[in-house]
Amino acid sequence: MIVSPGRPDPQVLRRHLLALSRAVANLERHRGTTAEQLAADPDLAWAIERGLQLCAQNAIDLATHLAVSSGRDVPDYAAAIDALAELGIVPAEFASTFRGIAGFRNVLVHGYLDVDLTVVSRLLDTGLGDFTEFARLIERFLEKDRTERS
Repeated sequence: MIVSPGRPDPQVLRRHLLALSRAVANLERHRGTTAEQLAADPDLAWAIERGLQLCAQNAIDLATHLAVSSGRDVPDYAAAIDALAELGIVPAEFASTFRGIAGFRNVLVHGYLDVDLTVVSRLLDTGLGDFTEFARLIERFLEKDRTERS
């Protein structure tokens, strides 16, 4: 599928939103898991890290798709999230804090030997709401876009 500037593909966005929602729901069950528990249970740590990686990747894929389809050049994942603020899809303040998820995703994917389980535990307890809010903002954009095209 080719994305032309100005026309995001709602089906692609909805697939990523569904995957993000499912990953967040799976991670919700593990809220309250401490870094010590993660260190003691490598399988649990792996599952939670993988779930967070999926959340981050889906959010980044959503941001990248929206940015590129609007004609933006985004040299990295954080820039894609910044572009959403520039486009008015997410508030600038939200983008400025949420953009850190790009770096966290890179640590999970490329620096997995150096993952700080304290950060994983903290994100599990306090960061899932950011993914939910991000999804809500993208849904709002989709609804607005659909209404404007009708």
